[in-house]
Amino acid sequence: MKKSKLHIQKERKYEFLELQYKTLYEVVKDTALTYPKRKSFYFKGKYYSYSFLLKRINQYAASLKSLGFKKNDVITICLPNVPESLYLLYGTNQIGAIANIIHPLMGKNQLEDIMNKVDSKILFILDTRYKDFKYLEDKLNIKVFPISPVSESNLILKEGYKLLNKKDLDFVPTFDTSKFRKAEPLPFNNFDKDYLKDSIYLHSGGTTGTPKTIALSSSSINTLIGDAFNILAIDKGEIAYVLSVLPMFHGFGLSICIHIALAIGGCDMLMPKFSSDETVKLIKKDRCSFIVGIPTLFEALYRNKGFKGKKLENLIECFVGGDFVNQNLLDKFNAKIKENGGMGRLFTGYGLTETVTVCMVNNFYEHKDGSIGKPLKRVKALVVDQNLNVLPPNKEGEIVVGGPYLMNGYRFDSEDQNDKVFVNINGEKYVRTGDYGYVDEDGFFFFKQRIKRLIKVNGINIFPNDIENVLSKLDFIYESAAIGIQDEKRGEMVKLFVVLERNSKINQDEAIKIINQTIVDNCSIYAKPKEIVFINSLPKTLIGKIDYKELK
Repeated sequence: MKKSKLHIQKERKYEFLELQYKTLYEVVKDTALTYPKRKSFYFKGKYYSYSFLLKRINQYAASLKSLGFKKNDVITICLPNVPESLYLLYGTNQIGAIANIIHPLMGKNQLEDIMNKVDSKILFILDTRYKDFKYLEDKLNIKVFPISPVSESNLILKEGYKLLNKKDLDFVPTFDTSKFRKAEPLPFNNFDKDYLKDSIYLHSGGTTGTPKTIALSSSSINTLIGDAFNILAIDKGEIAYVLSVLPMFHGFGLSICIHIALAIGGCDMLMPKFSSDETVKLIKKDRCSFIVGIPTLFEALYRNKGFKGKKLENLIECFVGGDFVNQNLLDKFNAKIKENGGMGRLFTGYGLTETVTVCMVNNFYEHKDGSIGKPLKRVKALVVDQNLNVLPPNKEGEIVVGGPYLMNGYRFDSEDQNDKVFVNINGEKYVRTGDYGYVDEDGFFFFKQRIKRLIKVNGINIFPNDIENVLSKLDFIYESAAIGIQDEKRGEMVKLFVVLERNSKINQDEAIKIINQTIVDNCSIYAKPKEIVFINSLPKTLIGKIDYKELK
């Protein structure tokens, strides 16, 4: 990869890729036929070409077809970001089936419920977890296929993996996906062309409410990816080396960590589990130009002792989303890159699975501190009151999003929610985000809070994010979380959970005094906590967000 700074666009060019009339498979197939020898993905020290990727996809599509799967059947993929994740995702799409993508660490009961709900008769899962899910073959009459993450790796890695996981692998049958890789490939021009139908099932995290099954079409995902060069500050797709660490079950992971690079001739740097050490190595070897992640990922990267030096110039852009982002993280991360001579920056983005993923973003051309950016070119966004009246700039209300990026809808036991989430405003269709915020006179949107997390003290809105943001600037606090609890006199009050920095020597009484004063000075007297609880760590969802339901 040539020095990334030579390819950062000096001026924004609105170049939209017309991908919305294609399926996910068709987009990758077209890239592979255009750039057969170019690197498509990297895994465990090895690059794989686009021609290789297309062959594998066609083989897996043929294998799925030979097993009797066809259009609109549901194929469940419960894997981290390994090569088979790509083969199965696009192979499933090639035959017109629906990819039901689940977190690779999901518990047995949850996974069983989802398999039942979506009526899926096949499950691809890591071989090390096969013993935990084998019972589903008899209970649900499905086929469970164990997947080895090193099936494409060299003999040394394979033997090392077997030795390290011998206890779990003793339960795995002799079958592996080598049969898939020996199959006669389905011709690349033999694919289902229905780009509007349900193609992907994702399952919302449910951090503040009930998890839902969200159906996305190829068209909605590809419309987002059509804005690739308006999101990424480059003029050549081949230098898009994207750290693909967010799993595909996450809209951000599926679209921006996986699909975007493959749509523009870039390279997915597959990483099954985030490692700040490995990420630093990739950056310094000029093998990572874009990173997309959640706040905890960038916090860990910032704290890594190796995250410094001239090689940080290899980073072009980083995007953080998926949770509230405090300005302190952005400032210190960007300061470190700048002081090491890098041009890259960490920007905030905003989105939700119901809008595929990112629908607003800050970037080199348009950004404003504290904002979640401006809507992408084809996104329509408004701020409305509870009666869906459009509010003027700087007036707070609920953010609603419209345009061609929207989900097809909720499915199964969530279908009754469709009439609540989809609304008609001035004759156009929008999704209610459930997020409270405002838009300024320059068109930048500002996220204040999930509406369900608002705390009303004496009838006054208190924003937990504001509390957590100001506390992040105290050097003895690692992280914090504020929730609302019932109070007889005030209706609600704040309960605060605090994780102290590991090496902090401050005593709790002194910490409480400073915390209370900081909150009163920077937020409001009404935001002063009724109770402060010191804990070793905050509970997290499978995706790494703070689990506020658990704290309740």
